Order: sequence, then C-alpha cells, then structure tokens
Amino acid sequence: MAKNERKPGVTTRPKKHTPDEYRSSVLDMLGLSSPFEHAITQARTDIVIARPAARTDVDTHFPTIAELPRATTVGEDTATEGLVQRLWEASEAVDQELIIEDWAPETPVDRAVGRYRWAWWPVLLGALIIGIFLVVMNLRGIPVSQANDLRQDWAGSALQVQASLPAARDAAAVITDPGADTVALAEARNSLIGFSTSGAALEGLVSRPFPTPPPLASGNAFDELKPIQADLLAGSELSAEVEAALADAITYRSLIDQSFLLPLLPIVADEVTLTDLGGQLATAIASSRAAVRQLPLGAAFEDHRNSALSLITRLETWQASFLDALRLSDIDAATELKTEITTRISTVRATVGQPLSLVAADVGVSLDELEVLLDGAVVRLTEES
Repeated sequence: MAKNERKPGVTTRPKKHTPDEYRSSVLDMLGLSSPFEHAITQARTDIVIARPAARTDVDTHFPTIAELPRATTVGEDTATEGLVQRLWEASEAVDQELIIEDWAPETPVDRAVGRYRWAWWPVLLGALIIGIFLVVMNLRGIPVSQANDLRQDWAGSALQVQASLPAARDAAAVITDPGADTVALAEARNSLIGFSTSGAALEGLVSRPFPTPPPLASGNAFDELKPIQADLLAGSELSAEVEAALADAITYRSLIDQSFLLPLLPIVADEVTLTDLGGQLATAIASSRAAVRQLPLGAAFEDHRNSALSLITRLETWQASFLDALRLSDIDAATELKTEITTRISTVRATVGQPLSLVAADVGVSLDELEVLLDGAVVRLTEES
C-alpha cells in the first residue's frame, strides 16, 4: 500500500501538494526544463484558442492519472518512477481537496462549533422561563391595580358624602321645624340635592361587582375590600334613607298645609249664601280627601295620618249637618258644628310637629351612623392603598 493511500476511519487531513509540484511534473514529462516554464506557461490574451470538438472516446484514448503505474511497478526506470510518483501524489492532493468537505472530521474546531450551537438552548430556555415569569407576575398584578383604583374611587366618593353631611344636618333641622316658612323649606330642599347626588354616586360605585381576576391571578386584593364595601353600602343605604325621610317630611307638611282649607263658616245664612257655601264646602272637602290620601306612610307619620283620615270622614257627614242647621236657622247647632270642625282642623295642623319630631330624631341617628361608617371607611381606604 502506498504511503499516501487513505485509510478508513482516518480523521486527519492528508498532506497537500501545491500546484507548482504538479506543473513541474508535467513539464518534466514533456522534456522541458524549468527555463522554458515561464515561456510555456505565460498567459496571453491575444490568442484565441478554439475549443476542441467533443469526442466520445477521450476517456479511452488518453489514460487517466489513476491508470498510470505506481512507483513500485516492475520494469520502470528511475526517472519514470519519480515522475509517476509525483503525478500520483499530486492527483491525490487534488482528490483530497475535492472530497475533504464530505468528511466529518472530529477536530477540536468542529467540537467547538457543536458546543456553540448547543449553548443557545439554555439561553432560549432561560428567556422562555423569564418571559413566563413576567407574564404571570403581570397577570397577578392586574387585580392589585384594579383594587387600588377601586380604593381611590371609593375614597373620593365617600369624601364627597362626608362634605355634604353638614348641609344635610342643617336641612333636616329646617324641614322638621313646624314653624319654618315656605321660603326656608325651599332652600332646605335645594341643599339636599348635593347630599342626595353624592350618596347615589357612592351607592353606584360600591354596588358594582368586582372584576374577574385573570388566569393564574388571585382575587385576594378584592377580598380585602369586601368589608369596606359592606360599610360603604350600609352608608349609602343610610344616605338614601335620610334623603327619603326628609323628602317625605316635606311632602307631608305640604299636603297638610293644602288640606282642610274650609271657607268662612257663618251661623246664619240665606238661600243664596247656603247655595254658594254648599259648593265651596264640597270642593274643599274633596281636595282635602285627595291630599290626605296622598300622605306618606311610615311609623313616624302613622298616628297623625290616622287623625287626618278621621277628620276627612267626619267632614263628609259634618257638611250635611251644618248646612241643615243654617237652613233651619238653628244658630246653636250651627255654632256647635262650626266650633267642632274648626277645633279638629286646628288640632291636626298644630300636631304636625309630632311626626316631624320623630323624623328629626330618626334622621339624626342615621346621619351619626353614616358619619361613623364614612370616617372608618375613608381611613382604611387611604391607609391601605
């Protein structure tokens, strides 16, 4: 076996031979010495060399280098052996250059490239883990951010209700005062608008359901708000109750003032006067009946409302008796009936302060409870946010 033959499993690159060695071997075979090398190999650009005609017997007419005898062939002279040996080695060098890329040599360079490629996998895996971690943390932070927004909104709305409490107390004092005139009642009604609006806004905020936490996120931030939500809901209910009680008190006072407005009651009357008086009494009693039936219901108004309803029932029978006494010129009966009805009407009007005082007491208690709830809720919302 020649010393340069490739061996199976060889992983080292064979020795390369330069093209100059191959060129010098050809010149030696042609019998040309090195002084003619430059003249023969000098490239000229002004000579056009025609392409030889294609032949099918080229491969068989000219022997290939591989078919040349080896250096160990018997019967060859020393010069020929040397030339053949040089040509054979040159052909192996060219052949090695052509097939070297098909090899998979286990060289240190190749192992470094492999390690470089595999080194990316931990980086990519680490980046994936970090990305998942960031996504999870972001998802978990969404409920916390939403809970903080709710805290701020609730605290701001509760502070608005707190700011309207003094005006509500003043309005309640005027509305439940039987001696307040219509102008004072109108101003008190206007001052209640801010209290009612802020209370409704608070109720609208705290009554909304909590947002649904995203996947992998906890709803603990919302659970922490539930006790505060319960207090604020109770506070908004108290606010609505106070507003409704004061509104009922205003309505009650207005309806009582519109009821039992009887005309002047004479004790002596002629036929014309009797006719006019009968029509006036019928109208007054009908309007009083309609007003009394519209009186607000409630524990504070129950006793006084029953007295007003009883007076309406009495007026329906009293009217006929009083007109008959006037028609018969029964002065004593007419005087007695007049005294009875005017006294009862005065009593109903004078005792309207009783239900108003009950309303004032209930409203005062509700406002105190509302203030306590709002104070506690605002403190917790501002401290824990």
